Formats: sequence, structure tokens, C-alpha cells
Amino acid sequence: MNRTRPVSSAPRRSRRSCAVFPVLLGSLAAALGTGCSDPAEPSEPGPIVLAATFSETGRFARLGTEMARGYRMAVQMLNGAGGVAGRQVSLLLLDDASDAATAARIYQEYVASDSVDLLLGPYSSPLTEAVIEVAEGARMPLVAAMAAAPGIWSGKGRQWGVQMLNPGPTYLQGSVEVAAQNGARTAALVYEDTQFPVSVAEGVRLAAQAHGLSIVVDRSYPAGGANHQALVATARDSGADLFIGGGYYDDAVAFTRAVDAALYTPKLVSLNLGPAQADFANEVGDLAECVAGNTPWLPTIRTAGFITDSETLSRQYIAAHSEQPSYYVAGGFGAVELIAQAIDVVADATGRFEVADVRDHLFSRGTETVLGPFKVYPMGDEHAGAQQALKGLQVQWQDDGDGGLERRIIHPETVADADPCFWR
Repeated sequence: MNRTRPVSSAPRRSRRSCAVFPVLLGSLAAALGTGCSDPAEPSEPGPIVLAATFSETGRFARLGTEMARGYRMAVQMLNGAGGVAGRQVSLLLLDDASDAATAARIYQEYVASDSVDLLLGPYSSPLTEAVIEVAEGARMPLVAAMAAAPGIWSGKGRQWGVQMLNPGPTYLQGSVEVAAQNGARTAALVYEDTQFPVSVAEGVRLAAQAHGLSIVVDRSYPAGGANHQALVATARDSGADLFIGGGYYDDAVAFTRAVDAALYTPKLVSLNLGPAQADFANEVGDLAECVAGNTPWLPTIRTAGFITDSETLSRQYIAAHSEQPSYYVAGGFGAVELIAQAIDVVADATGRFEVADVRDHLFSRGTETVLGPFKVYPMGDEHAGAQQALKGLQVQWQDDGDGGLERRIIHPETVADADPCFWR
């Protein structure tokens, strides 16, 4: 496919210029069947089409749906303000069922359709790794909103796909530092044996070595197959001061419950992809107190990007969904901001642009989004496309003084709004 021509050429857009579809769901064929009846419509450029999959079903459905909400809200707000470069933006979202092969197949249809301009990523590292190869082969820009595994970029010579999140090894290193500074000497590390949790575990080992902690339990478990009770019992019997690791949201919930059931009282519990979410405490109740985890963003942090700021995003998200937005929402929103800003910079007076110019902007320019700072390693670097500006925060559920719990930032000290709490 020739991707050097303007993506908004008249022959291509004439069949689409009579319809703007802000959010499309369902099969690709049905989504692209807009019902436009005049193929001879002249050269007015139509909507800019962004496409992605998300995990509406399957094991990543909870977090994938939050990412997709961020995509939708960003497009709605962007179009409400007049679009970008004088054009409206359309969003095509299809369910990948939390399956990498399904995601790759859908993205292959996207790039072959000649009706999709630019790509947003699916949820999770495994699915992103599958679809980024499709984007690279098609020479089509892709912003990966929710992929933290460094192996997707490191040593790959990426030229079309960029990363939003801070890399996986950085996720829980702050918790190791906090534990060590407060007397922890041993750690139990448990993690799902898939790419992203493995990368988090690698970072934990490096931090433990740097801060003088001995890892006395180091266990992996298969995807979706953790024996949470047995792993916690092993950690308890080891006497580890720090219980750390996990996989995705469901593991965080299950490990938190298992720690309580096993009467295990480590100094600190820190888990992947769970404690950062607003509904974590609703799900596990008082067991959430003093449980820590990583987040690159909270609604209380003041950030701003091309479309809006964090305060406005939070207010509108609460109005729409009756809950605070998570960093999965902010990441999806920020990915649309990145693409919209790039188009705004490189488009000509008619709103047309070339995809290679969008790519060059993404790889070469630092900026801010509602998720936080964005800057990736440039093309030619061994880490080309990998995020290097965004830093993770360690958050912890603590007593809010009114009988409830709230998330507080405990690391790094420069932005912390609370001292850490400990179980012993």
C-alpha cells in the first residue's frame, strides 16, 4: 500500500464525505458501509478516521473498556470544538476479545481497507505487540496507549509505532525503595508469566539489588492460572517483608484477599494494575488499606494536553460514568491528543496531510497530554518509539479521616502527598 500520498485525496474521500460517524462499533464491513450515495462528490476532504480495537470481552475487558472510553471522550470533545485542521474525526472501535490473533486480524483489515487514516493501540502489551507489526508493515502511524512492555520497542528499530506509558520495569521500583527505606529487608516476588508482568518483575529485581533487599521468593504463574492462596502462603512462610508483583486487575484483587485470608502481615503489599483504580477499594473493602501500586496519573494531578486539561476530563467523565477516570482513561484520551496535535501541525490549509509527516512529528517532538509528558526515543535509536519522559507514581490506599479510604501518592517524595502506611 502506498502510504506516501496524502491520506485525504479526493478519489478516496468522495465516497465518505457525506457522513461523519463519531464512534462505530460492530464488523468492519458494516462500519465502513456509511450509506453515502454520491461517488462523484468532489474534493472536499471527509472526516479523519482513527481505528483501534479494544477488549470489550475477555480477560482484559475491564481495563480495555476504560481505555476505549478515553478514546471516545477525546474524539467527542475534539469534534465538539470543531475537529482538527478544519475536519471532524471519526473513531472506529471493534472488539478484539482480549486475543492477540484477533486484534492482529482486525488491524490487517484496517490497513487494507484504504478507509482508515491512523491507528490507536489495543489494551495490553501482548495485543499491542501483535498489532504493531501490522502497523510497521503497512507504514501506518500507531499510538500505543496501553502497552508498557519494553520488549515491544527495544532493539526493534520501530519507525511507525510509539509508546504512551512508562516502561514496565519502572512500575513498582518506587515501592521497593519505599519498603527498603522503612526497614524491609526481604521480598516475595510473584508475577504472571507474560510479557508485561515479566518486565515489571525485572524492574523489581533491579530495585531490590540497588536497595539491599533479598528476594526470598521469586515465582511466576501462567496467564489466568494463579493459585493465589498457595503463592501467598509461600510468601508468608518465608517471612518476606515486602509482597510485590502480580499480573492484571483480577490478580490484584485476588492477592489482596488471599493475604488477608492467610493472616500474612508483610510490611508492604504492592501490586500491578489494580490499586491505582478508583473501584479497587469498592471491590476489596477495608482490605485495600495500605495496599500500594503504580500509576502514571491520578485525577488530582494537574495535567493538560491538546484537547483539554485533567480537571475538565475528570468532571466530564464523572458526569458520563459516575466515577473518577483511571489512568487507562487518561491514556486513551492522551493518545487521541497526540495524533490530533500532530495532524494540526502537519496538515495543509485544506486539512490534508501525509501519514509520514504525522509519524515524523510523533517520533521527534516532545509534548504534554492529559496523561503527562510525552517524548520517545527517535528513529535510529535502539529504543526508537519507546517512551522516555513519563514517570510512574506509587499510590497507596489510606484512611481518609472520614471512615473511608482514598488513594494517596507516596513516591517519589517530590510529588508525594502522604507518608506511606505499613501493616507492621
